[in-house]
Amino acid sequence: MKEKKLRKSARFISILLSIGCIIFGIMSVLLFAGIMVFVCAKLFFSDIFLEAWETAIKAGQTLSFGQCIFFFICVLGEFICIFLALYNAKRIFGCISKGHSPFTNTTAIQIRKIALYVLLFAVFSVLSVFKMVFSSFFMCTLFALILYCISLIFDYGCELQQEIDETL
Repeated sequence: MKEKKLRKSARFISILLSIGCIIFGIMSVLLFAGIMVFVCAKLFFSDIFLEAWETAIKAGQTLSFGQCIFFFICVLGEFICIFLALYNAKRIFGCISKGHSPFTNTTAIQIRKIALYVLLFAVFSVLSVFKMVFSSFFMCTLFALILYCISLIFDYGCELQQEIDETL
């Protein structure tokens, strides 16, 4: 009974994570396309672009072109990190929903990847023009460290499972 409930819950979470993957995948592609349009407009239509930029400066825009591009690249990095973290979490819950044991080397590796993406997200957030508060960066780093430790616990669980299987 508990296994059935776990599988149903994992399936539901997997569906939610799939929706999140689709949303952040689309947002990443659109932002990348926007960056390309922004850069190409500057390169190929410099007169029109300079006119528009001057209008934006008069309206209160305080960032330079380079700062805007850097900010958009940092946000793109954040979106990609979120997408990859959701994708790896979806894979973990997808395996659980199919009745497979979560205590596999693959699950441990996927949890480590999620920890890496959380840490990279924090780095991109700090690098962006709108600075991340140190406490938020600290929490992201701590969360990544906790996920890494959980992946080590899964590694240990895999070793124990392997010893039990060899004993039988």
